Amino acid sequence: MEKRKAVVCLLAAGLLLGLAASGIAQTSRRESANSYLERGNQWLKKGEIEKAIEDFSFALSFDPKLDQAYFNRGIARERKGDGDGALSDYNKALQLSPRNIEAYLNRGALFIRQEKYGAAIRDFDQIIALNSLDVRAWFNRAIAQHYNRNYEAALSDYSRAISLDSRDAESWAGRCDVRMLQKDFDGALGDCQQALKIDPRNIVALNTRGNIWLRKGDTTRALADFNQAIALAPQQTYLLCSRSAVWLAEGKLERALADLNQAVQLDPQLAEAWCKRGFVHLSLNRLEAAEGDFTRCRELDRQLQAEAERLLREIRRRRSAKQ
Repeated sequence: MEKRKAVVCLLAAGLLLGLAASGIAQTSRRESANSYLERGNQWLKKGEIEKAIEDFSFALSFDPKLDQAYFNRGIARERKGDGDGALSDYNKALQLSPRNIEAYLNRGALFIRQEKYGAAIRDFDQIIALNSLDVRAWFNRAIAQHYNRNYEAALSDYSRAISLDSRDAESWAGRCDVRMLQKDFDGALGDCQQALKIDPRNIVALNTRGNIWLRKGDTTRALADFNQAIALAPQQTYLLCSRSAVWLAEGKLERALADLNQAVQLDPQLAEAWCKRGFVHLSLNRLEAAEGDFTRCRELDRQLQAEAERLLREIRRRRSAKQ
């Protein structure tokens, strides 16, 4: 009997030792994971993206449930240009931590860049449900609605963002652009003026205000705004497209062509630049060049296909008339 008790005691002691060893091992793995996570964060701050990704992956090899490692690796992958990898990591971070507002914010912004506006809106909805005072969620949902051409919804969200932070120039500039698209030029002008009062270097507000002046027939003020915006951000091709419209309005076709040539060179994927350059070539009766530009525009942007087709038909009509 005593011998049997001794065996039981030994088994119990072995079990306790095993549990203790397991606990020590788990603690050690967590410590290793956190150590790699922290080192990955330091690499990320220094811009060493590949090293950061490697350390976040090491962290996850020690602790596959470390949601912060997935989130941070998603940031690193996005900076690397790996959108699909980033999306996979954000998804995993949210599976492990469904109330992670930063992960919803980053994933929503990524969806906007991927032109998945419905998915982006759903992510910002989640943030608002978790914290209705998060101005970033209202602003970013406004952007998604804006790009998705849901202008009334965008206007409402920009207004809510402004009510939460009236010093945010980006929200004023965004609402300005929506109001311009709705042809509320006076309301838009007031919003742009407010954005530029807060931030005189806001290129979105300068560009939109320039377009408002252009629609009002004031090419002098429009040109001044576009010139200022281009001086601040010479690589932003849409600003060159905007300025080309002033040259077109003033009949200065070669100047318009120069801006559009630069825009196409800087961003060969910008359909608007190809379409506008095609129109300039057509105005100069350079039919072959115009045809090439409208064909490229049609390939790049489905929303501009109908207009590009109309202008291609015009080119065919002119050619037939010559014969």
